Amino acid sequence: MKIQLWLRVTSIVVFLQIALGGLLTFSFITALPHIITGFAVLAFAIVTLVMAQTLKPPFRPLQGLSVGLVLLVVVQIILGFTTLSTGNQVIAWVHLLVAMGIYGMVIAGTFMSMRLDYRSREQSVPSARPQA
Repeated sequence: MKIQLWLRVTSIVVFLQIALGGLLTFSFITALPHIITGFAVLAFAIVTLVMAQTLKPPFRPLQGLSVGLVLLVVVQIILGFTTLSTGNQVIAWVHLLVAMGIYGMVIAGTFMSMRLDYRSREQSVPSARPQA
């Protein structure tokens, strides 16, 4: 599977996770679906990291973004369980802000990968102008 498609699916899973977080905040669901989806986001982020690190030729901005994404998701999981166990509202707000950062990173990675795909197609198409 290409990294472009993988990042699009990851962004959908992250959006679902944010929606579940909102439902959990207002007590429409239990914490279990939010926790399960959180670990699914971590799995998607790890696969994205592996795919970005093995790109040939390497695309450094996407590689750095994928490392940051995995680190933020790990921090997010720690913040989530801390909020769940203590009920601290400050940690809950930080948890929300980190979630917005993760969503922004996934969307940025999606557009970066689209740019990478466009440039690779651009280089593979022979030019139409005559050779001198």
